[in-house]
Amino acid sequence: MHSSIEQVYWIIAIAASTVLAVQLIIACFAGLDFHVDAGDHDVGTHDGDIGLPHFQLLTVRNIVAFFALFGWSGLAFYHAGHPVWLVILLSFICGFLMMILSGSIFFGLSKLQSSGNVDYSQAKGLNASVYLKIPSAQSGATGQIKVVLQGKTIEMEAFSTGAEIPTGASVLIKEVTNSKAIVERVGA
Repeated sequence: MHSSIEQVYWIIAIAASTVLAVQLIIACFAGLDFHVDAGDHDVGTHDGDIGLPHFQLLTVRNIVAFFALFGWSGLAFYHAGHPVWLVILLSFICGFLMMILSGSIFFGLSKLQSSGNVDYSQAKGLNASVYLKIPSAQSGATGQIKVVLQGKTIEMEAFSTGAEIPTGASVLIKEVTNSKAIVERVGA
């Protein structure tokens, strides 16, 4: 015959594991960041107001993880023959550690996300190298440069302010307009 504490742990473990499995299936099909519309409020994971990810301990996902490990570890400690007070304490500690681990994992994953947007205006004043020769200013045609911008090496269309600039030459980006650089040769 099962004791009432064991039955409570079974109910918690099975219910939380079921919800955790449903969350996993939804995450696989909808991605890690899903939102539920709740009227005027958006329920889900959020970045901070300034666009930086932040650690969130009390999320639905973390609370479900807490109860899943709380239930299963409680059953394990109960079947190991520990006194009820110790079973509750140890299962609470295990659940809390799982909640912190789950929060830490998703915090780390959220830091890996990026918008992919490049702010080309930040290229002004940077040095670059010519990737495809840049015709002279009179031709009105463009060439291409490579520049390290926001931690990424990108290619940009470029206009010369004077004579033709050959491939491999170093240039200074004087201005950026409509994602196109106006460059000047450096160290000719």
